[in-house]
Amino acid sequence: MSGKRLEFTEHDEAGNVTATYISSPENSEGLSRVDVILPEKTKSVGQRLLDVFLPVGYPHSVTDDYLEYQIYDSLQAFSSSIAGLLSSRAVLSSVGVGDSSASPTAALLLSILQESAGRIATILFAHRFGTSLEPECKMYRLLADVLNDFAFVLDCLSPAFPKPVRIVVLSFSSVLRALCGVAAGSAKASLSAHFARWGNLGELNAKDSSQETVISLMGMLAGSLVVSWVTSQTATWAALILLLSIHLETNRRAVRSVSMRTLNRQRATLVYHQLRQRQSAKA
Repeated sequence: MSGKRLEFTEHDEAGNVTATYISSPENSEGLSRVDVILPEKTKSVGQRLLDVFLPVGYPHSVTDDYLEYQIYDSLQAFSSSIAGLLSSRAVLSSVGVGDSSASPTAALLLSILQESAGRIATILFAHRFGTSLEPECKMYRLLADVLNDFAFVLDCLSPAFPKPVRIVVLSFSSVLRALCGVAAGSAKASLSAHFARWGNLGELNAKDSSQETVISLMGMLAGSLVVSWVTSQTATWAALILLLSIHLETNRRAVRSVSMRTLNRQRATLVYHQLRQRQSAKA
């Protein structure tokens, strides 16, 4: 073995060569040398930028439907961020921003009421629908955004109501938003487990969080321009309806692009009917 030249190649998770180790034969003094050869960096700036937001080993480390889902998911998050700024402006108007007679204590109590109602609703929702969140993750992913959009609409309607009714409307809006958080979070966990082909669930969630951060920042930047230009009630509602339509449509396309490998009630029923039809045809 001492007279042979040994060569070892190190690969990363994606199969790319990260280093080559060459062990030279022993010389007359009984000494050997190990050379480490690093590959040349051939990635462009764009590829390195994509590596920041995509899982290691993409596209082999994720399922084939990952990219299409992420594209639509980013578009829906972008439109939702802008719509959220429009609804936030309406909420601030409802709690009395700009009104000299408004009480800070009343606004604080309203916030406490909203938080309490939302947290109680999440407990009840998780207890009632917890077992169906994973098998029906696509349905609940879409339902979460429907609830969130309904909350945006209620927020924008709230300034038109008298104060007693306004409190109920804003509290109900907070409940819908809290339910959205539970449904979306649970569905997202199931979808991430579906996408993670190499068991890289933790890294996939981390990269997804990076994508959401960038999209949210871009949405806030664009939303800042929108809320500056859109000031009248008619323009606000027109912009909100347009944004919510884009939001729901991109969400629908996102969940439709996912091909789950597990059976839920509907898919199991389809499989059962297919088996029954084949058995009937053979008979």
